[in-house]
Amino acid sequence: MRLLSAVPARLRRAARRFAARTSGSMTVEALFIVPVMMLGMTGFYAFWDAYKTQNVVQKAAYAVSDMLSREMIPATPAFIDGLDRTLEYLVGSDVRVRVTSIRRTADGPLGLQGLDVLWSYSPGNVMLPLTEATLTEVETDIPMMAVGSNMVVFEVSVPYSPVTEILELDTIRETVAMRPRFLPTLCMTGVVC
Repeated sequence: MRLLSAVPARLRRAARRFAARTSGSMTVEALFIVPVMMLGMTGFYAFWDAYKTQNVVQKAAYAVSDMLSREMIPATPAFIDGLDRTLEYLVGSDVRVRVTSIRRTADGPLGLQGLDVLWSYSPGNVMLPLTEATLTEVETDIPMMAVGSNMVVFEVSVPYSPVTEILELDTIRETVAMRPRFLPTLCMTGVVC
């Protein structure tokens, strides 16, 4: 009986000694916090890299589409191929480009009703040309347009491989819709606008 009453007293003393000693606590804390910190730093770096790449693609797409919007003569396939190479230089990797000229021919609700595709071109045919039937791919990127107005839709697609598997992202896309600055319509050589 006396032996059983001594066990709680021994446990209390051992618990007090354990609470009073601090040796080894830094190691134990490090075992818990270092993996959490490494996971956090990896996640921050992965998101930062994706954001940086998206930012580079966006700025390059706007710069090159602005060059296209300033054209004062009909575009040629060679000119758009040159824009593709310029974009690849700015981004620093392979890009896929599609340029499409559209016109609103009829008044209607927001959306694709009354939009006609005048021409669509992709250097090397790496992206299928847009048609009235496939215009839904860029519907959300086309702003409201008055009847008779024209718009050039410049699409860029860049392959992306994330630094970790945290992000499930394999392509960065940017679509720029702009009006020709100096002409009512940006035509393509050989296409009646």
